[in-house]
Amino acid sequence: MPSKKRKKYKLLFDEGLPPPKAYPTLNNFHAIAHIALSPHRSEDDTLVYKLAEKEGRIPVVFNTKDFKRLISQNSTSVISLSTNLTNSEADLKIYKALKDLENHELKGFLISISKSGITVKQVSSEEVVN
Repeated sequence: MPSKKRKKYKLLFDEGLPPPKAYPTLNNFHAIAHIALSPHRSEDDTLVYKLAEKEGRIPVVFNTKDFKRLISQNSTSVISLSTNLTNSEADLKIYKALKDLENHELKGFLISISKSGITVKQVSSEEVVN
């Protein structure tokens, strides 16, 4: 029986995250760019988010509040990491979240990853305004 082909995602790590080599499993299966290693380092969150959208990447961030307000129904989803995760835990949990991600969850969702688990929640227009 043939194995199920995994979708390869393009991710954009925000400045506060460690370099991609800190996430070996994720780095093996997905294409990771890091904003700190690009000419766009130190950009504000809105520009980082727009860059991710332009390049077809999913932003991976620590600062949920700043990025959550940028998500709309038809815009790129965001992966938000808890700062309580070790690099190893984050590596495996992001990998699992992407493995289980449905196509419709690529737009308008906040994917929160913490020690307690993974939550995929559609962001409503009321939440974006607040």
